[in-house]
Amino acid sequence: MFGFVFGTLCLIGLVRLVGRGRWGRRYGYYGHHGHWHGHYRGFGPRGALNAALARLDTAPGQEKVITQAVSDFIDQARAEGREVRDTRRVVAEALRAERLDEARLNEVFGRHDAALEHVRRAGVDALRKVHEALDERQRRILGDLVESGVHGFGYGRGACC
Repeated sequence: MFGFVFGTLCLIGLVRLVGRGRWGRRYGYYGHHGHWHGHYRGFGPRGALNAALARLDTAPGQEKVITQAVSDFIDQARAEGREVRDTRRVVAEALRAERLDEARLNEVFGRHDAALEHVRRAGVDALRKVHEALDERQRRILGDLVESGVHGFGYGRGACC
């Protein structure tokens, strides 16, 4: 039961983070001296996407395919997030009741599982489209960027020094 609750909370957090577009402000692309560490304007997914596209040296056609794939993924994640937003209300009602309604909780967590599966499929589809749009050199660079995290984009610790 704890695993379901923990997974649900993680999914809600992910959807809220994607829905608000606050990745840049939350993860602090500004350093400890208060100046910008990257070379690309913009916060959040769009700023990271611009940085990746610049690093990959993509053609306009490739940029269009990649931008559309990322946009479709974010739209799907937001749509599924709306599906699971009533979780707090349902959990609160279950806690207030005389007896814990496990069937209702299982139904809610089943909807979460379905929503997460849809987001997973959208993620795989987006990665497939990006993979097909890039050449071998660009795939290798993108793989290195993904493996190194935000630090690979020139953000975070040690980027200025």
